[in-house]
Amino acid sequence: MAAALLWVAPAQAYSKESGKRTMSDGVGIAYDLYKPDGTMPAGGWPGVIVLHGLGGSKDDMGSIADPFVSHGYAVLAYTARGHGTSGGAAGLAGPDDLATEQAMFSFFAGLPEVSDTQIGAWGISYGGGQIWNGLGAAIPYKAAEVVETWTDLFSALLPQNLAKSGIVLGFAKAIEARSPLIAAIENDAVHSTNIPALKSFADSRSSYAKLPKITTPVYMFQGRVDYAFDVGQALNGYTRITGPKHLYVGQFGHAPSTFPGPDVSYVLAQGLAWYDHYLKNAPNGIDTAKPVTIAAVTGTKRTSYAGVPKTKVIPAGFRGTAMRRTGPKFQQALETFGVSLLKVQVRKVSNYPRLVATVLAGNRVITHGGVVPKVGLNTIRLADYVQYLPKGTRLTVTFGDSSTKDVAYLGFGSSGSISLGPAELSLQVLTKPVSK
Repeated sequence: MAAALLWVAPAQAYSKESGKRTMSDGVGIAYDLYKPDGTMPAGGWPGVIVLHGLGGSKDDMGSIADPFVSHGYAVLAYTARGHGTSGGAAGLAGPDDLATEQAMFSFFAGLPEVSDTQIGAWGISYGGGQIWNGLGAAIPYKAAEVVETWTDLFSALLPQNLAKSGIVLGFAKAIEARSPLIAAIENDAVHSTNIPALKSFADSRSSYAKLPKITTPVYMFQGRVDYAFDVGQALNGYTRITGPKHLYVGQFGHAPSTFPGPDVSYVLAQGLAWYDHYLKNAPNGIDTAKPVTIAAVTGTKRTSYAGVPKTKVIPAGFRGTAMRRTGPKFQQALETFGVSLLKVQVRKVSNYPRLVATVLAGNRVITHGGVVPKVGLNTIRLADYVQYLPKGTRLTVTFGDSSTKDVAYLGFGSSGSISLGPAELSLQVLTKPVSK
């Protein structure tokens, strides 16, 4: 995942050197080391390790490293195993990746020009998941920032035991050529088979169970609409860790969003302030600011909260038996936040392994989810996206074996049949929209 970012003019010049570190198993890890010019502070420069996204490399991280090194931080960017010019196989944040992260931290902290105590970490997507895992393994980061990433890989990619097949396939194709492990499980992951093995695989690469033991200050940046890692993945972190924490829900993410987004300057300014406070001990008020902020869908309006914002449930009925149904018109502007539920009666089902529901406003996907259907009442947990619905919006729900107008749930041409009854949507929304 490349990032071409805009930033303020450098506050000071710096130098960059590249090299390779050999891990204990002989694998070479490519890295770039950025060091500020000028007089080094006593104890060495505070440092930041920056980690790239899936299929990327250290070369993608120059525009992330620049603002930090330009403001007096040493920065280490390294290429993950099985990526770029690093050796080894891509293990999708597995044990070898954790060992590499620990080794690269030790290398960085051991440099005479880098502080051995004031080191933070910044990671996006794949890199963010590795940082969460590193925090869970007690790598002594002084502060961390994670961007559009996961805390529970299984619930992110296979919610309710049904794969977001399009997302899973896209991720697998990005690394399968250098990952025998991913190539071996790709078919099961895409087709939602061998669920116990997939859950074991994902759980071993997730920080969720270890979050309550994390006391490191963590700033979580998550996208309003991100088909890979929805807002719930960051809320896991925000509600479960016990140290200082901030959460920003912004205008970026995996598809259908992009990184960087329109608010990239705000994201990086917040990140710099977080490190200034926790790595440089520079008072700037970020520790006392309201910790949860949600950006409006467009523009620069942002609303901050003292904690996770309050929500309410708006019910909407979808009568009939059709696979596409339109609900009532909303008489007020709404903004979704949290997990909405769609309950639908399945009257008959035959050889129909996937029931996917897509909630639309016109042609815009608001959310989606799916289950392995059974006769009776089925409850579909819908993805936690932040979507603005102007007054007068009328939602449509479509059912099928794939999602409508997006690639999250790819279909496989089911030859079976399904008969549905009434459906009821419980839409979770903010008590007051932030985008109004």
